[in-house]
Amino acid sequence: MAVCHYELPDYKNAESTFKMVMRLTPDKKIKWRIMIYLARIDATRMNYEKAFAKLKQVHDQFEDKEISENAISIAENLINEKLGENQVSALIQKFGNDFPVDLLLLRKISSLRASGDISSYVASLEKFIGAFPNHRLKVEMENRLNQIRSDTGTKIKLGVVLPLTGKLALTGQKVLQGIQLAVNQLPFQERERLALEVRDSGHQLPVNEIIADLSGLPNVVGVIGPLLSDEVVSAGKVAEEYQIPIFSPTASTHGLVNENPYMFRNSLTREIQAKFLAEYSINTLQLKRFAVLHPYEPFGIELKDTFIREVESYGGEVVAVAGYDRTQNDFKKQILELGGVEDDELEKIARELVLSEGVLPDFSNPTTLSRPLIDMGHFSGDDVEKLKVSLELSYDAIFIPGVYDKVGLIIPQLAFYNVNTVTLLGTNGWNSPELVKMGGKYLTKVFFVDGYYPDSHRTEVQKFVQDFKTNFGEEPAYLSAQAFDAANIMIKNILAGANNRIKMKESLRMVKNFPGITGNTTLLPSGDSEKNIFALTVKRKKIVQQN
Repeated sequence: MAVCHYELPDYKNAESTFKMVMRLTPDKKIKWRIMIYLARIDATRMNYEKAFAKLKQVHDQFEDKEISENAISIAENLINEKLGENQVSALIQKFGNDFPVDLLLLRKISSLRASGDISSYVASLEKFIGAFPNHRLKVEMENRLNQIRSDTGTKIKLGVVLPLTGKLALTGQKVLQGIQLAVNQLPFQERERLALEVRDSGHQLPVNEIIADLSGLPNVVGVIGPLLSDEVVSAGKVAEEYQIPIFSPTASTHGLVNENPYMFRNSLTREIQAKFLAEYSINTLQLKRFAVLHPYEPFGIELKDTFIREVESYGGEVVAVAGYDRTQNDFKKQILELGGVEDDELEKIARELVLSEGVLPDFSNPTTLSRPLIDMGHFSGDDVEKLKVSLELSYDAIFIPGVYDKVGLIIPQLAFYNVNTVTLLGTNGWNSPELVKMGGKYLTKVFFVDGYYPDSHRTEVQKFVQDFKTNFGEEPAYLSAQAFDAANIMIKNILAGANNRIKMKESLRMVKNFPGITGNTTLLPSGDSEKNIFALTVKRKKIVQQN
């Protein structure tokens, strides 16, 4: 009956019934469970001192370990979700060196780390270690204390977590170079106010452990990184636990940072690219029917699905879809699925049609993707001489959401199978001079999207490219550009007063139309970035901006 009153919730009758049962029952375990309910009722009335006093009694008993652990769990939830900083400090004074002061001190340590109050942070660590010498977290707190004592600098720090060794070291280095350039461009006095704390995620240690260790330094106000989408997912819990903003300049999976107030990204998401390309293809290029040739990888599937959905929303039609494996170099099977035909086979089909006076396949049939288009030929007895034939396709364009290394192989193979009259569409994975080298003369009608164009006439982009070449002796990649902008967003916030994690998180949420070299950037409430992007094409063996 008492539990029913509690669940209703009718706390007044629940409390009186619980107390009556407690007086009458000789069973100690039932009494401890009732104490848990009574503590919860006190908490609903915001009488936290009484609630914790009851939870302390349950915690200190030895008869029922399970209910003791339950008391700890309830106390943790109350402390982390219900109490303000002043209430935490008052309860620490009230309960001395007993439970739940260990949990209260952990909450205080976390808050002081987020606010960047280093002296109070150190004092609270020392208090915890002295008051709870046998606590399971004592060693961790000692490590935190030693970490802050060895970090003698007083500068505000930006953490950087990237793979600088291992198979992704080259990519990680390009991202780091963009971040370093942003710091190097600062005037001396401003540069002296902050420092980078760089950690390598390329070895065997999980990225969440690396970020947790880095986050132990209270003067680290935010982290740039990690590199990959799955790493960003694993870093999310650490970000919430340590109240530290994490800003990835590269991860692009859909919905990655949603519902975590500490997660942000500055990358050009796949969704933005696919939506822009669909709208641009139909409204600007006047294309209506499409085929899709995508890699069997998460990014390729996401881009394919978003593009198809957006094309159909604009009244367009996708008539064929084929996928390829990342390890492939020969794409014959996929191209034939899209209606491609070899020269000999195409001539054979055309000759048979002419001699038999056959009817050309009808494109109203959804299975017909191509048909021979006879340009010239005349009868000579029972044969056709001087036959000239090309391949007519039922669609206007092929969307290939791949990376330049594979796209550069696919495009010449499309031409080999006579798929050479349609427009080819791509994403920012195409934006590399290597594509121009590999695709060569076959890059006649290509359009792809990006938010960064190194040959832009914008002054800030030209300065970035020149400074990057001067510092690192090479052309900047688009990942370097995205990292440069992400670093500059955080640096600008620091210089404007975001000297702790709490202020940094709030200032990131206020970023609107930041004039970066990858375009104006707004950080949305979800943590995603909204960017203005543009179409690129290839002319005279150079990538140029189209719109």
